[in-house]
Amino acid sequence: MKLIDKLKEDHIGNIYTNEEIDKILEENKYFPIECDEDNEEGIFKYTNTKSQIWVKYIRENEDYLISDITFCTKKKGKTKVRAFRTVEEIKSMMDYFRDKKKYDEFLIFVLGLFFARRIGDTLTLKWSDLYYENGRKKEILNTLLEDKTDKIIDIAITDVAWKYIDWYCDAANINPMEHINEDIFRCKQKDELPQNYTDEEYGKAIEKQEAAYRYQFQSAAKYNGIEGVSTHSTRKSFGRIAHEINKFDPDCLPTLQTVLGHADLETTKIYIDIMAEKAEKMFNDVGKYISDIDSGIVPAIDNVPVIALKTNDLRDILKQAYLMGRENISKENDIEIMNQLLSMVDEKRLS
Repeated sequence: MKLIDKLKEDHIGNIYTNEEIDKILEENKYFPIECDEDNEEGIFKYTNTKSQIWVKYIRENEDYLISDITFCTKKKGKTKVRAFRTVEEIKSMMDYFRDKKKYDEFLIFVLGLFFARRIGDTLTLKWSDLYYENGRKKEILNTLLEDKTDKIIDIAITDVAWKYIDWYCDAANINPMEHINEDIFRCKQKDELPQNYTDEEYGKAIEKQEAAYRYQFQSAAKYNGIEGVSTHSTRKSFGRIAHEINKFDPDCLPTLQTVLGHADLETTKIYIDIMAEKAEKMFNDVGKYISDIDSGIVPAIDNVPVIALKTNDLRDILKQAYLMGRENISKENDIEIMNQLLSMVDEKRLS
């Protein structure tokens, strides 16, 4: 039985949480597509990088009734949403919102970079998520329930994040203590909600606010000549920047998986485009190999394994090699010394 037929037989008409649907697809090596620009209401999208599966649903509060499951090819003209590629792109977006006094949009943008949350979740933030009732600033944001995953992720509110939050309060002339139980980002739709509004009514207001921010975001991107980005690019940028800074830390990807709230490490790798870059390098390597053959050059293949060491461990090993070299001027013990040093490397190597 084909995969799509089996998924339909097993799951159409059943009710699941979003996390349960993610798990079902991930068991079949399909992972969530997290892209605000391409998301249609009532559809979850998954990919294995070669094809997409779309899960159509009917939502009832936090539960989803599966109405259809289909294979789908990517629409023509659509491009994959990417992270910001350069520091200049990020700076130009910040300057656009700041210079045009679009203070809400500015803070939404930078909090997307600092907190790595989806735009809809950022728009639900309240001042009480950042401050205690006595006015003291929080160091950890642990009250935000993510709409997509129903998870609460511990988010560090760093000194740098507070720098921009404080700037926003000054620029927008807002005293958070006067609005402690209110949403940080107001909008007409929220203000017009009835006093005892339902979760569904609030969700619709968020969707309209999100659409308004998306328009402002795309206006800023167009003004700065930046293509291929969406409101989701700040979250993707957090992942890219975090990985670039910490890629030699063996715990980098598992930590990033936790921060982003992904159910699977493979999702994180695909999400920050690690696998796409490795695949591109593989194509380039094979291409160069064939080109060298055609040019009469004997292709060189370097299969020497890379061994990762902490800087301090490498320094200790080099120091030991230096001392052992001084103590053994003759070459009689060269092999024994080399074996001792290799044993030290093997003990210290990072898995």
